[in-house]
Amino acid sequence: MQLLINTTSPYARLARIALIEKGLDIAPTLVDPWADDRRLRRANAATRVPTLVLDDGTPLTESLLIVQWLETARPAPRWPGLISHGPLAAGVLSRAGIALGAIDAAVHTIITRKVTAPVLFDTTKVGLRRRRTMVEGLQRLEALASQIAGPAPGAQTPLLDAICATVLFDYVQLRFGGQPWVPATPRLQALAEALRKRHAFASSMPKVG
Repeated sequence: MQLLINTTSPYARLARIALIEKGLDIAPTLVDPWADDRRLRRANAATRVPTLVLDDGTPLTESLLIVQWLETARPAPRWPGLISHGPLAAGVLSRAGIALGAIDAAVHTIITRKVTAPVLFDTTKVGLRRRRTMVEGLQRLEALASQIAGPAPGAQTPLLDAICATVLFDYVQLRFGGQPWVPATPRLQALAEALRKRHAFASSMPKVG
């Protein structure tokens, strides 16, 4: 298998954490999506990371689709997996959705800054709305922190809501840390610090450059 990622994408980190937690610690292949890397374009017409190329050459794209594939192709650890099952699954997916919405807002802000004047964009209606999405997403997850945990008793992997919340927290700190509008989220910070003790989270920490 080949995992195409860059060093900052929260979507790539989400997929990499899921792969490692499922026992697939694939040495990543670093690519630059902005440079139209041939390896990435060959596997993914959208030239986005993450892209996972299976041993038979089948490319899997989009982080959540890779997670879905993992849940079926790599059923072990069997309980509760990455998503959980039964009545708990809806809550896990709901909380993961809050985190992913805020991740989208953060990534779109960085991308738009890359192609426009950062200060001008941040003060536009769209820029302020994306900032609001990040702030409210972090605040809602902070309020739900008691329902988000690392591996449950007897479980071997953290659930998707904990993975997404940690990826969001760390990405916001990387890109916007120290900004006065970033809300304090001590419970999310504690969750992120606890999960960083796991290899999947520590080895995938985002970094610029």
